[in-house]
Amino acid sequence: MNEKKYELWFLGDVFNSRVKCRESLNTLLVEAGELIATGRQEGFTVGGIEIICVSADGKDIETVWDFNFAEKVNG
Repeated sequence: MNEKKYELWFLGDVFNSRVKCRESLNTLLVEAGELIATGRQEGFTVGGIEIICVSADGKDIETVWDFNFAEKVNG
C-alpha cells in the first residue's frame, strides 16, 4: 500500500524520503539543518533545501518547509 511521504530535496535532487509521520518530519528537519550548515561552510549563495509532502499517487505536492541560500546570505 502506498502512503503519503515526506521528501527532502537539496539543490534540486531528492536527498531523503520517508513515510509521512511526525518522527519522519523531525528527522528530515535535522538533516536539513545539517545541510544548511554544510552549505554555509562551503559558501553557497544560490540553491536551496526543501521538504515536501507527496500524496500516495504522487499528484499532490505541498511544500512543508524551505530554505534558500540566496535569501539567507547575511542571516
